[in-house]
Amino acid sequence: MQRNKISGTINIPEQQRQQKLHRQLGEFAQWMQRPKDADQVLKDKRKSVPIAMLPMVF
Repeated sequence: MQRNKISGTINIPEQQRQQKLHRQLGEFAQWMQRPKDADQVLKDKRKSVPIAMLPMVF
């Protein structure tokens, strides 16, 4: 995955609602960049499709 760094200054919005939105977006971006723990890695493994669902897949 390619990452681009953007540098500059951020103007804080004056409206309380916009400030909350920007803060939540920043927290979400930090959460997305954190490494996965062992439990999440195990959940991400691919699983076989049950035989009953094969006609739906093909």
